[in-house]
Amino acid sequence: MNSFPGKLRLSTLVTLAVCATVALTVALQMALVNHFAVRQAREEAQLRLQQLSWQMRDSLNRVIEKALGDTRLLAELPQIRHARDTREARTVLESLQRTFPDYAWIGIADLDGKVTASTGSMLEGANVAKRPWFTAGMRGVHASDYHPAVLLEKILPRRPDPWRFVDASGPIVDLAGNPTGVLGLHLSWEWARVHARKLLTPALREYGAEIIVIRDDGTVMLGPQSLVESRVDTTSLRLAQKGMTGSLREVWPDGRAYLTGYSQTGDMLDASSLRWTVLVRQTEDRAMEGTVDLKHRMLAWSALLALLLAGAAALAARRLTRPIAELREAIERVTAATNAGQEPPPIPQVDGFLETQILSATMRDLVRSETAHRHALLALNEGLEAAVAERTAELQALLLRDVLTGLPNRRALLEALPEAMNRARRVGRPCALLFLDMDGFKAVNDSHGHEEGDELLRQFGARLLQGVRKTDMVARLAGDEFVVVLEMLTDAAHAEETARKLLGVLNEPFLLHRASVRGGASIGIALHRPEDLPDVDAWLARADHAMYAVKRTGKNGVALAAAL
Repeated sequence: MNSFPGKLRLSTLVTLAVCATVALTVALQMALVNHFAVRQAREEAQLRLQQLSWQMRDSLNRVIEKALGDTRLLAELPQIRHARDTREARTVLESLQRTFPDYAWIGIADLDGKVTASTGSMLEGANVAKRPWFTAGMRGVHASDYHPAVLLEKILPRRPDPWRFVDASGPIVDLAGNPTGVLGLHLSWEWARVHARKLLTPALREYGAEIIVIRDDGTVMLGPQSLVESRVDTTSLRLAQKGMTGSLREVWPDGRAYLTGYSQTGDMLDASSLRWTVLVRQTEDRAMEGTVDLKHRMLAWSALLALLLAGAAALAARRLTRPIAELREAIERVTAATNAGQEPPPIPQVDGFLETQILSATMRDLVRSETAHRHALLALNEGLEAAVAERTAELQALLLRDVLTGLPNRRALLEALPEAMNRARRVGRPCALLFLDMDGFKAVNDSHGHEEGDELLRQFGARLLQGVRKTDMVARLAGDEFVVVLEMLTDAAHAEETARKLLGVLNEPFLLHRASVRGGASIGIALHRPEDLPDVDAWLARADHAMYAVKRTGKNGVALAAAL
């Protein structure tokens, strides 16, 4: 079977080369095992930072949830809802403040924004109507984001760190459910600073770990002094703001590489919660300090062994790759000729070792066979592409047409309505949607049969199409329901005038195959103005409700839906 005597097999040559390098590769593999220690050290550091991020996140969530709970509880107390005087309400507020000193200020404002009672009588009589916590509290129980002290900065005692607050507020209502005022709690940011210091053990601080809390707009609320009140943008911040949690390696704006654990507070489904990003970072050098020396030693040994292996591989590759390179060049010439649409040149007989000679002979036969098959496939593919394109166009047309009337169907209508809204906004002129339901269609079906009913639907659709402009759209929605889209209108009267013209045309007798019947329709009109929000479902619903209003008042009429 061997028609190429005297030639060594490729497997023999590879075996000889491998035998010469196995001893060196084993030593290299033993050294590379230490690599797992480096990876494990990194993973442990990242996991530690991620867990710290979770702990800080959970603490922030608990405090905010407690503040919102205290707001709800205080607002329900009879002493607050039905306070007989300012002193009684102030006593209740100060009692809560003594229990939880982190509340720097608690106050009640009336509906005009005037503070009527507060802890320490601070700001009583002042107007807070423009403060975010007051406006948010009028709408419901809500937490207002981290912010500097505005009115209280000069009243509260001075401290090393500036006063910063997170507010919780909510409405106060009477027994009838009517709002009587707003309750506000100013939570001092000092509790977050203290808790961050407690989470970071002396060992972690020694190794450069830092807790950073960032507002949703990227402003640093808690962290190194150089970053506080400034904005940052890091990969970990962006991932956390998408609701993800984890840890990674990243380069911060100061140019240093950090390992960073990240998470986010709050609940994406709860509008009253605050969305803060919690990052816990540590410089990569400090986190990996114990393994860097080991890594350098491993790299040095690996480099030395790699040089030795490269020399051995180069000697073996020179012998092995020469015939393969010749065969590769021949195949590249065939490929280039094929891509250019030319006849490929034959594969030459390649010497070297047994496998390359067998491979070159096989490739020569394969190229001849592939050329013949390629010509056949090209011809078949051209015919197939033409057939597929033709059939696709036919199916697309069928998907957008009603089989009975030939009018656009519901799918085509729903695709066209957003375009009509956009055109109305661009040209600054309203468009209208006419929702038509045939009157007496069921009676025709019952009396004359479904075939006559189908003929009535076809004639009904044809009259609608003839009664509007070519630029307008008539579609069959379902059953005996039709929709007309009118564009480039001047006002609602223009749409109503068109609807009444259509009603006159539809009231004329319909000549069917075996009978003549009278129909008519109930028409609901919904106008879409350029400044309206583009809501297709709401637009259809308004027209539908207007049509049913006509049905309820005697049918065969026109009704205009109320404006948004």
